[in-house]
Amino acid sequence: MKVLLLNPPTIDEKQFIREGRCTQEQGVWATLWPPLSLATIGAVLEEDGRTVKIRDCPAQEISWNELEQVITAFLPDVVIWSTGTPSIQSDLSLAAVVKGCNNQIATAVFGTHVTVFDKQSLESFPELDYVILNEPEMTVRDLVRSLAEGSSLEGVSGLSFRSETGAVVANPSRPFIADLDSLPFPSWHLLDLDRYRLPLKGKRFLMVAPLRGCPFNCSFCTCQTYYGNRLRKRSPESVIKEIEHGIKQFGIRDFFFWAETFVVDKDYVEELCSAIIERGLSISWTSNSRVDTVDLSLLRLMARAGCWMISFGIESGSQGVLDESHKGTTPEQAFKAVRSAREAGIKTVGHFILGLPGETRESLEGTIEYARKLQLDLAQFYCAVPFPGSRLYERALQEGWIAHPDFKTFNQDHALMTLPTITPEEVNRYRALAYKRFYFNLGSIVRTVKLTNWRDLKGLLTSAKDFWRWLAK
Repeated sequence: MKVLLLNPPTIDEKQFIREGRCTQEQGVWATLWPPLSLATIGAVLEEDGRTVKIRDCPAQEISWNELEQVITAFLPDVVIWSTGTPSIQSDLSLAAVVKGCNNQIATAVFGTHVTVFDKQSLESFPELDYVILNEPEMTVRDLVRSLAEGSSLEGVSGLSFRSETGAVVANPSRPFIADLDSLPFPSWHLLDLDRYRLPLKGKRFLMVAPLRGCPFNCSFCTCQTYYGNRLRKRSPESVIKEIEHGIKQFGIRDFFFWAETFVVDKDYVEELCSAIIERGLSISWTSNSRVDTVDLSLLRLMARAGCWMISFGIESGSQGVLDESHKGTTPEQAFKAVRSAREAGIKTVGHFILGLPGETRESLEGTIEYARKLQLDLAQFYCAVPFPGSRLYERALQEGWIAHPDFKTFNQDHALMTLPTITPEEVNRYRALAYKRFYFNLGSIVRTVKLTNWRDLKGLLTSAKDFWRWLAK
């Protein structure tokens, strides 16, 4: 069996990241991430004896029309691709393109959106054969096995498909992978890694996933739809081996520790950082965290192990907005976390979501001023979007904050919920104001310059140019 895995282009040639809960247009720093799910699926299939190719169309600049040539040249038995809410109409339309190349090719998709709308996706796009629900790797493996053997699909848990009568069949859900160490390392050799560069630093990097799942209850997040709400951890030894593999095979020493929330279990993070130090790995890495799960001692250990930047999901400076979204943190905890990270020598990024339930003009003004006072090195300001798979989506429908969802507008660059307390137009205006107030001042410019890698002048100039062009919009 020959399998083609895709991060697809879109009809309008926009570049999208489609990775678990993150289904958004190319990042604020003009950064595209290496497609971790595709690389891990590829590794599972290669381990199963399949011939696999991965095409990350946004990163490789493969257009909608050029993709047809890729499919025709490879002649796969199966094409599987990632999907996202903002690009979903284009993503699912790809099934017709694939069938147009060869009607015998099996087509399958995965992602949070199609997990929620599996039946609708299959009914609306007749050229789409299969929807892979939740965590994709083992379902993809079993699907390809069944297709290769010509056996019944009824035993493939976590799969939705059409029966011979045309009715949509949703098989029982698949348990999430209990032993993450059983997964092979991602097949990064199937990708052109030179195309993935850290923002501002310009260095090549890889994503490493030490754990999956999130036990927290934020109403706006879809991560539990993809990886569940139970925290599952790889052994530190497995993570170390993957890092060493990345160094030896690809010469890469910069890593993004990818997780819903990397710092959840402090003991685990301490164990992993201690193992990195004891092994003498000279690496540089970034991660994310909640503001209530770190302390100065842990951050100092992380810094010794190579952590140079940490991103915090701060969301808002208003306690009322945080409580309304069941975030479970306080503005004071964010001040303490950022201050501790700075004391440990770790750069900080703050993520803010504007326009959540309970938001007002006053709370937005307060959040903008709060973001400036935190003394973050970088900040990103998103608009609240009720993505399918989140509890916010169900509430937005019930409350009438969104009427007839047009998913192509579900983009974190633009507000779309009409709340009782504020309009989408006002949220958009405050978002633009937030970026201008945060970045267009001497202190922020100096902090941004300090993040740059002057030894990679070309990468620096390219990243910085794209970054400031985005801010100036």
